[in-house]
Amino acid sequence: MTFRLIFYVVKVTMFILTMLLAGSVSAQRAPGSEGATFRIAGANPLPDIVLPRLIPIIAADVSLTLGDATLINRINFVLALGMVDAAAPYHPSAVGIYTRLERQPETQHTTRNINIAMMHAAYHVLSGMLPERQAVWREMMTDSGLDPEDDGRDVNSPEGIGNAAGKGALAGRLFDGMNQTGDYADTTGYAPVNSAYNLVDASRWQPGIRRQGNGIYTVQQFVTPQLANTEPFASFDPREFRVGPPLASDPDNWEAYKRQADHVLSISAGLTDEEKMKAELFDNKILSLTYSYLHAAFVNNLSPADFARGYLLAMAAALDGSITIWQEKARYDGIRPFSAVRHIYDDETVIAWGGPGRGRAEIPAKAWQSYLPEADHPEYPSGSTCGCYAHAQAMRRFLGTDALDWTVSYPAGSSRIEPGFAPEQDMELNFATWTDFARDCGQSRVWGGVHFQAAVDASVEICSVFGDMAFDYYQSTIDGLVPERRPAQALAPDPLYVTSNANAASRAQPPEATSPTPESCERVVDSVMVTSATSGFECQQVEIDGLDGPNNLINALELSGDLSLGVQVCFKGRGALLLLEESIDAPRLSFVNTYGLAGTTCAWIDQPGTLVLVPTQVSFQESQAGIAVNAVQYRRLDNCAITTTHKLNFRAAPDGGELLDIIPLETTLIAQARTDKWFNVSFRDSWGWVSADFVRTDGNCE
Repeated sequence: MTFRLIFYVVKVTMFILTMLLAGSVSAQRAPGSEGATFRIAGANPLPDIVLPRLIPIIAADVSLTLGDATLINRINFVLALGMVDAAAPYHPSAVGIYTRLERQPETQHTTRNINIAMMHAAYHVLSGMLPERQAVWREMMTDSGLDPEDDGRDVNSPEGIGNAAGKGALAGRLFDGMNQTGDYADTTGYAPVNSAYNLVDASRWQPGIRRQGNGIYTVQQFVTPQLANTEPFASFDPREFRVGPPLASDPDNWEAYKRQADHVLSISAGLTDEEKMKAELFDNKILSLTYSYLHAAFVNNLSPADFARGYLLAMAAALDGSITIWQEKARYDGIRPFSAVRHIYDDETVIAWGGPGRGRAEIPAKAWQSYLPEADHPEYPSGSTCGCYAHAQAMRRFLGTDALDWTVSYPAGSSRIEPGFAPEQDMELNFATWTDFARDCGQSRVWGGVHFQAAVDASVEICSVFGDMAFDYYQSTIDGLVPERRPAQALAPDPLYVTSNANAASRAQPPEATSPTPESCERVVDSVMVTSATSGFECQQVEIDGLDGPNNLINALELSGDLSLGVQVCFKGRGALLLLEESIDAPRLSFVNTYGLAGTTCAWIDQPGTLVLVPTQVSFQESQAGIAVNAVQYRRLDNCAITTTHKLNFRAAPDGGELLDIIPLETTLIAQARTDKWFNVSFRDSWGWVSADFVRTDGNCE
């Protein structure tokens, strides 16, 4: 690292250490800032003045471990927006993003004017986003020789330009979907299927329990799920970017489910000091993302304005990637390794990392813990991996090189997780390229035990493009080619999330019974479970061989009587549910909204009829007699995986059904049924069909 970066790192580190020891940041004066007055013309506002004050505040008020990426990134993103818009009028062609101000005469393009404008912008953004620390932001201005009371509106002066740009950036992102005005509370209605104390669906996220102090514990909440509905920086629709489902996280695929958990345990048992320290490095979003950028910016001797522009690009790329990843996290709601390990092994002994200072040990599976604390959100795909890959690609485009040559030093015993034990000797971690940086960042999530490999791989596949799109939009602002942007607005909810998760989230926990479940429904057969909120109905097992309707049924149950309060019916296995209603004219058959629960397919039924489980969706045809079913003649499969050898059409039915999606090349899927020419598979949370002519098979697929 350069001397200047070393000085900056030491200064910020001392701020944070002081803050951690004191427990708070003084409302009158930021720690370590006594006498820190800068000549504004010779300073670089972002690294010299703003970040040394902001980072301790983030650690004190937002994220003690500096690991909560969504909130950390938002503050830094809006800050950089204001500073970049303030510098735009002093550039030959650049235009502001949320504030379009008159270009200043070339004689006014001085470092002093640009710095004053950027400092005023930073002051207004931080005062708006972290108003409880107003005294710190005022001191930041006065220590720089600037007047925080100068709220001038002359947009031909640097003070007026900065005031307008800061307020414009704040207003431009105030209602972007993150619910800043509501203290970032969830606006999506997300509710976990599992509680911290009871795992009812071993494929879904289980909130963890964290110890906060002596005898004080808290239960995790999904942090900012509304990020999935936040307007991106670049011009793209997050709904067009998807990853395939985490097939190995479904306990119905037991061998794969166990294999991916065993992989995490194996890595845990053999953790090296290098893997531990890299896991800690990349878990700290300031130390990894911010400091890597600072190093590159100092090496490239960027001007103060370009320094802020590069910082905006880094934050924007990570933001755009995280919007898409949060969309997919909410949609799949994937289980974390700690829950899967306990579900598989329970009281059995496993060999793994035994905890701080214990190294490799034999421990009860239910006592196993990941090296890193689990993040406050579902597992799949990996948000940290996506942020690093988007960040790395944005930096390659911005700096014009993959070279990084960044070294981070860890003295012996300096570990946050294992203080005094790791690393055993002084250690230096070197990242020669941005490629190395991103790769190790992704793998560090598996080393840390908080992700399965599939979650990392899914993010690697799609996330570099967010760096490209952020850079392209950024460059268009530098070239002056984009119109002034309207204030950001929340996106409409993801339709796939609404379809796949909303019902499950609200109904997966059975309602408290107002009366005992009728005896006829307590357990009709071992493969059907019924939970009621009333007793005024009856259940009857149906012999599927004698049932008129679609061929190749799996199971069926007749429900009669008063179902107005509803009942939950769960069939063992996966499939689609149809309700056959008797009517005077003709039986009517309709699909039922379903959700998965602990290896079963469930539905909430509030009307009489025969509930039918079929292996896959079938197609409907309207007729005067009602709805008839075109049953697909197929054979069921067990332990069959297919891998696409071309990009394939994903259809609702074989032989030319409605096109649902396009499946990428070399995508591996589990097939549950087939015809002679088609396989029935699940892709992106939907069941459909692909041609058997363009896949490789593995297992019992005939």
